[in-house]
Amino acid sequence: MFKLITTVRGGAVNNPAISARYASVDDAKEAAKVLMHEHQRVVRVMIVEEPSRFVEWMDRS
Repeated sequence: MFKLITTVRGGAVNNPAISARYASVDDAKEAAKVLMHEHQRVVRVMIVEEPSRFVEWMDRS
C-alpha cells in the first residue's frame, strides 16, 4: 500500500486523495498529479510505501 504526504505553501489542503491508500505506485503517482493540478498550494508530494519506506518525490514544475 502506498500513501501521499504533501508539502503545502501557505496553509493546508483538505482532499480525500491525501488520506487514501493506493494499491500501486502508479495509482499514487496519478493521484499526486491530480492533487497538484487541483490545488495550486501543493508544491510537493512524497509517495511512501507503508509502513514508511520512501518511494519518490513529485515536484511542481
